[in-house]
Amino acid sequence: MQINEKVKKVRELSNLTQEEMASQLNMSTNGYAKIEQGKTRLNIPMLERIAAILG
Repeated sequence: MQINEKVKKVRELSNLTQEEMASQLNMSTNGYAKIEQGKTRLNIPMLERIAAILG
């Protein structure tokens, strides 16, 4: 399982929408969706921000 798939799975288990995640990350919904689709590479700072939101 790729990191983008894991992020999506944990987000769904946390009952958050892509829109909610994007809002908390101060980015567009389309930009966040590309992360989950694996079209945008995650850097460490962004991964840390996602992890903080998802706990």
